[in-house]
Amino acid sequence: MSMSIENTYLNTYPADAVDAAADRLTNKIQDADTDEETLDACKQFEAYMIQQMFKTMEETAKVFSDDEDDDSSGQYVDMFSDNYLQEISERMVNSGQGFGIAEQLYKSIQNNS
Repeated sequence: MSMSIENTYLNTYPADAVDAAADRLTNKIQDADTDEETLDACKQFEAYMIQQMFKTMEETAKVFSDDEDDDSSGQYVDMFSDNYLQEISERMVNSGQGFGIAEQLYKSIQNNS
């Protein structure tokens, strides 16, 4: 059995990406110096939560699918799908069509400051 760099990257990409995104958002909220930066970080947090919800919904739908995609091209599709879901989530939040989590988080941070 041969192990390639490509396979290793594709297999660890999802876990590494989730960890990196969580760390980035945590740091962004903690390092915010202005109200505008804090609100922006809260919006990014809400977009991330919506993105994770969409990804879970997508994975649930795959359980009922008949297609078995075990090749590496399916992993590339998953990676680009993640980027697509991220963009949709950010647009929802920035257009005011999110869940209101960002505003509630922002108010909580302001009250605790």
